[in-house]
Amino acid sequence: MIRYLKHEQIDKKRWDTCITTSAEDKVYALSWFLDVVSPGWQAIVEEENGMYITAMPLPGFHKMGFPYLGQPFHTHQLGIYTTAQSSADIRVQFLELTVKHYKFINGYRFNLSDTEALQALEGAYELTTRYTRYLDLNKPYPDLYRAYTRDRKMNLKRAQRAGLSMFESDDIEPLIQHFKTHIEHKVVGGVSEHTYQLLRDLFQVMKQKGVAQLIYTTAGDKVNAGCLFFKYNGIISYAFNSADSTGRVTNGRTMVLDEIIRQHAGKDFVLDFESPMIDQIDHFYASFGARQVKYLALRRNALPLYVRLIRNVRMKIYRAFFSSGVAEEV
Repeated sequence: MIRYLKHEQIDKKRWDTCITTSAEDKVYALSWFLDVVSPGWQAIVEEENGMYITAMPLPGFHKMGFPYLGQPFHTHQLGIYTTAQSSADIRVQFLELTVKHYKFINGYRFNLSDTEALQALEGAYELTTRYTRYLDLNKPYPDLYRAYTRDRKMNLKRAQRAGLSMFESDDIEPLIQHFKTHIEHKVVGGVSEHTYQLLRDLFQVMKQKGVAQLIYTTAGDKVNAGCLFFKYNGIISYAFNSADSTGRVTNGRTMVLDEIIRQHAGKDFVLDFESPMIDQIDHFYASFGARQVKYLALRRNALPLYVRLIRNVRMKIYRAFFSSGVAEEV
């Protein structure tokens, strides 16, 4: 039986059992992660013999009286999590139920395991192609290093010659304050304090679960770059970062990423760069030898005409006002 569930109807023990026994099993879909990034999240589940055998998290909310579905901050991929017992056409049924419940869907991202099945539905739904970068770490470090581009090797040597210090930390605040000072003004539309608080809360939970790794680089006693990683089920997610002008010139983030690769080389890990679709940033991640992988995102706008007109006007004003904004690697 397939059901749409409001938040209070979700059995989180059964939910997490379904996620962890699915082939996908990503940290973003676990109940404790969703509780932080999207309090009140809903779901679609397929039930059999009292168990959830398929699950789709829905971080939905109401705006102007209409149900919206989006992608929470710091949440790379969600989608449909299936177990061996799932129905053959389950993704079709879940997609139908999703668009039935949400009038507006803003780039809801599916996981990589959904890609092949959903490609056949691109004509029926507004599914857009997105990409990230994966680096398989199951080779010795020298082999991984050889796959770096010539420029990346040179920049790593520059970082080493710059005399940067590198250390791990359990304190997220320097990274947040660093981002506020050096990056926030370049982000189109700015960054709300709510987004920073969400990152603080998420880091605390991830730290308690033992799946967060935070690394800073310094020149002297001043932080010039910081990188946050989430590690779960063989995936290392490059979740958040910041660098000032010194950190960029001395290649602090290159040094940290190389250290992560070095630490996990020869092990059954994949580094997910969570690459945004910005050519300059994608080129940077590709320079580590990372391969491009495809996933899909769902969009929909079935709002009444008057709401769409109001939204279009607001978006035109927004784009005109922030047209000089600069995208930044985060």
